[in-house]
Amino acid sequence: MARNHNFFFDKTGTPRARGPAAEKPLMIFLEVDVQGSDHICRDLMDDLTAIEDESDDFREFIGNAHRVKITPDGVTISANDADESTAPYEVALKHFREVLEDWEAFILDDQLDGPLTDSEYL
Repeated sequence: MARNHNFFFDKTGTPRARGPAAEKPLMIFLEVDVQGSDHICRDLMDDLTAIEDESDDFREFIGNAHRVKITPDGVTISANDADESTAPYEVALKHFREVLEDWEAFILDDQLDGPLTDSEYL
């Protein structure tokens, strides 16, 4: 389980992610690219598994705002519209998987619980 993350739904029902400042690019990636899609979570975890079990040495995901490169050395998240001076965000495979698993559990839990009332939103 990843630590220091806060996942919640805003008043419009959009899933939101907050975490340590150093992980802001990862949190934005969850909100903008993964959103409430368990299918994207599953695809990314399948990509991680392919790298971890050495059946592949490179996988890539291109989302709404970010490009994710997965290699045995880790995961690199870059903004699609970033110029060359913008440094990409890098994270270990294990931590990326933990955060994705937590995000997937969060979005799936909401799908099982049904819609929230206005008083239940943060």
